[in-house]
Amino acid sequence: MINFKQYMQDHFEIDELRDIARHGCESMAPGGMIYYYETTDLYLKYKECLHEILDSHMENTGETPKYILDRLGDFTQFANAMVWLCAEIVAYELANDDIEESEAA
Repeated sequence: MINFKQYMQDHFEIDELRDIARHGCESMAPGGMIYYYETTDLYLKYKECLHEILDSHMENTGETPKYILDRLGDFTQFANAMVWLCAEIVAYELANDDIEESEAA
């Protein structure tokens, strides 16, 4: 099984990843992450990886994102929030990796 980062690399071009990193999913939900059934399916498929991404983010920032905490009472909204937050984090990492590679060349 591929992880969520690999999913993002396989489904989005670098320009799309940069847009996700800059504007966030709430502003412009990327294809395949628009509808609740899509984000719920992604959450169920990648939940271990998504929680690892969130744990790492919380270790780096020292806080749990309010965006996640506000959606704890509803599974569908929580799954959507987790997928969107992790998509933004991964998109930022992948976009920065691409910029560093192009600068090194």
